[in-house]
Amino acid sequence: MDREGKGRKKTYITELTIVLAVIVAGAALQIVTGPFNSAIVRFPANAVFLLIFLVAAALPPNSVVARLGTLSLSVILISSFLILSLIMGLIPQSGIVNSWPFALTYLMLLTNLVLVAGRRARAFRLKDSGFMLNHAGLFILLFSAGFGSADSGKYFMTVYEGRVEWRGENIKTGQIDELPVAILLKNFDMEEYFPKSIIIDKRSGDAIPSYDWVIVSDSLVDNDNHAPAAYIRASNNKTGDKYEGWVSCGNYSQPFRVLDLTERICVAMAYPEPKSFSSEIEVKRERGSSKSGVVQVNHPLTVGSWKIYQYSYDMQKGRDSGYSVFQLVHDPWLIPAYIGIFMLFIGSVTLFWKGGKR
Repeated sequence: MDREGKGRKKTYITELTIVLAVIVAGAALQIVTGPFNSAIVRFPANAVFLLIFLVAAALPPNSVVARLGTLSLSVILISSFLILSLIMGLIPQSGIVNSWPFALTYLMLLTNLVLVAGRRARAFRLKDSGFMLNHAGLFILLFSAGFGSADSGKYFMTVYEGRVEWRGENIKTGQIDELPVAILLKNFDMEEYFPKSIIIDKRSGDAIPSYDWVIVSDSLVDNDNHAPAAYIRASNNKTGDKYEGWVSCGNYSQPFRVLDLTERICVAMAYPEPKSFSSEIEVKRERGSSKSGVVQVNHPLTVGSWKIYQYSYDMQKGRDSGYSVFQLVHDPWLIPAYIGIFMLFIGSVTLFWKGGKR
């Protein structure tokens, strides 16, 4: 038993040394070549890696590569991965996620997962179902989040009402790319709160307290293509001064109007605040299929592996905006990631249920 314990300790030290050597090699690679570029594992490269992983899972247990599929190495790799992830979470600007040490540790962890699962699959028994679901689910989730993330993208697309747009600005690179989806903007709709009347210091331009002035808004005008306006009656409880007249915040086609109270202060109208805004759109795809819907803030439209969010509009024209700005998020590996999470959940439930049986 003592000899067996020493053998396990030696194996553990050897595996720990290998992992540390890989991390050090990654740090050296980081210094020489710079940060890891995820673009190198875009499709079809990630598909090739997936095929290699599947082949590795079928290797006989006595091969050199298969020796990386030990449970003790799993513990070391998962611990290393969690430490790097913890640093990434505590120091968001650390750049850990784009570093070679993180990438190589992640690659070794995926290799270990498929080798461990492959070894157990050769002598599969029904009671191993929870173990297999956990390992396969974790592999699918990690592969989708890592190798799959290289295929994801985020874009801004500005679409004018009544027009179809295929081009989007890549948020990461700033380049204008032609996308496999297009958006037809049928209508942009916006609701605004009626703007408030405020007292302004003419010298500083800042809003100030009303003090002894009582401001009453009578006639309110808020028509399409016109700036909001209100007929104001202002009276000073201390001096008895009274003034009345129209005020307006103005817009892209009309000047603003104020009501002077003294040489220093006046009544003005603040710009209206948006209550809600949405776009009625039709999304077209290269294969000819299309989908219509209304996109609102925090209520995106999903078309295949694309999510379309309402992002912005013409701020100067407000509700009269002639275009809408959308954010398009493409993640073709999102469904596999959900499948991996589901498998992990079922695997955990299975292990818990079997562990509780006597």
